[in-house]
Amino acid sequence: MNWDQGSRWLTVLSNFGVIGGLVLVAMQMNLNSDAIKQQNEIELYRGLAAGELAFMGDSTATAFAVALFRPAKLDEVQIGQVWAYMQSHLLSVQQNWLSHRAGMASDATWARARAYGANQIAFDAGRIWWREAKITFDPDFVAEIEAELATIDPSIDLALMNRKMLEEIHQIEKDAAESSEPKELSPPIEQRSSPP
Repeated sequence: MNWDQGSRWLTVLSNFGVIGGLVLVAMQMNLNSDAIKQQNEIELYRGLAAGELAFMGDSTATAFAVALFRPAKLDEVQIGQVWAYMQSHLLSVQQNWLSHRAGMASDATWARARAYGANQIAFDAGRIWWREAKITFDPDFVAEIEAELATIDPSIDLALMNRKMLEEIHQIEKDAAESSEPKELSPPIEQRSSPP
């Protein structure tokens, strides 16, 4: 009798083990399926970013500098280049957000990517671009970038930081020029008047 009862309990326990194993296999298959979907979505964004980069052309750095320092001078071609440049950067940041959401990127990595994305648009023309372009991004991603953007001191934007760096770099050249100017030399010793 005791053997039969023990055998029944072992059967019940083994059945629970089999069911638990099947549940774990199903969970793993679901995780793999989610990872494949995630990778496909990332590949979509990579393709979009590659297309944007190909479109930008060779003068994008000039267009970005104009947008940063003299936005009123932007023309139609330059605004298109700046749009493509900003779009490709924010698509890369959104890829990292998708990876983080799927558990494939750490909190620290996402925090760095989020700060980078917000800082990329933290200047007057960048904020205008973001206001118009954010409808092309996932709303949850937009909310996170906007929360990060709200933490940036508006008096310290990308244009101001770059202006400060330029001034300091140009000062190096001024200091070097001043130190290489000929100084008025003392007359040679034989020409000096001797003390009385």
